[in-house]
Amino acid sequence: MLRSEHVMAAVRRGRIQPHRLSPEDPRVLGVAGELCALYAGHLGGDRASLEERLEALEEELGPRLDPRRGFRVVRALARLLEERAEWASPTTADPYTVRTRIFELAAGLPGLPASEPDILGGPTREEVLARVAAETGVEDPAAVMYADRQAAQRLASFEEVGPEQLVERYNTAQVQGVLYAARELVVDLGRGADARTVFRYIKGLGLIYRLEPTREGYRVLLDGPLSLFGPTRKYGVRLARFLPGLLLTSPWQLSAAVEWRGREARLEMDSRTCGLKSHHAGPRAEGDREEVLRAFVRSWERRGDTGGWELEEGPGILPLPERRAALVPDFTLCNPRTGERAHLEILGFWTERNLVERVDLLRAAEREGHRLLVAASERLGASQEALSRAVGGGVIPFKDRLQARAVLERLAR
Repeated sequence: MLRSEHVMAAVRRGRIQPHRLSPEDPRVLGVAGELCALYAGHLGGDRASLEERLEALEEELGPRLDPRRGFRVVRALARLLEERAEWASPTTADPYTVRTRIFELAAGLPGLPASEPDILGGPTREEVLARVAAETGVEDPAAVMYADRQAAQRLASFEEVGPEQLVERYNTAQVQGVLYAARELVVDLGRGADARTVFRYIKGLGLIYRLEPTREGYRVLLDGPLSLFGPTRKYGVRLARFLPGLLLTSPWQLSAAVEWRGREARLEMDSRTCGLKSHHAGPRAEGDREEVLRAFVRSWERRGDTGGWELEEGPGILPLPERRAALVPDFTLCNPRTGERAHLEILGFWTERNLVERVDLLRAAEREGHRLLVAASERLGASQEALSRAVGGGVIPFKDRLQARAVLERLAR
């Protein structure tokens, strides 16, 4: 995705409009094509020479697009191509070890090594390097001294992309960049939308959500990074990653409250007119979140005695009509012997308001005959005091991994 310095948008009458390139403009496609060709043709080349060429292209190609902001567009396009590149060290040797030994030998000499033999017979640069080569087995120590520097990395692979696809990715990435500054995101999913895919993204990214059934489908309210504990880059990036998932389905309408350059603005889009395309083929698992779920399953499977409880996949969307709300549990716990069922939701990020709402839902669901369990990580929230109060209301706390023992103890109460 783009960094903040690559994101451009204009605010007009309270509405924010992210910068967009036309995928049908020959000038745009020409610039995008040159950048794609540069990366594709640089396989095996070093990073320093590529960055030097990119700086030159900013001055050469930028004015074709926009005399004032063209260089920023070129930088943003290059940033998106960089996501498709894999860099590797040019050597299997350890440059730090080689470099340290060269400096150690040079420091022990009475003077600097000479470049060529002199009449006094002092040590030469080549003799020092030859000794290091003999000790380390590196054929050319001078060539690998600084191979661990980023500039020396070689382009090992590049996932090629066409200019049209790069421009489409740019347009989506600009909207994603605006979401870094969102306070709240509201998505109305219409009848026919693939809600399961949307919620797999929400849950996988660990976003703070509220879910309300509507006449046409569901309304999803997502907290933005500015609503948490001040601007939070990690959460903002995850919220931005939700957009490609939303683009995989339709119909939907999106409205976001954004603080842009010190001004309050609103981003509004819908699936019919936005013209954006997802670069995802389907839901992508986020490492941290998926690892928490897998670790809980492993903990459950290792547990010798679960008191007759069995672990199953979550039911999808769990409506709570009495509360005009819904949840998306991660797991369902069943006890065939007693016929009991309970649903477990493992929260990602959370706020104090989020915990208060979950405790309220827990109590309301119990009154209606439902059994809900909610677990919250101590590391993904803003207030230990709020978590302590929520534990009294039934929330299960954990640090890095949720253990089966903690869930079974809650079930036994």
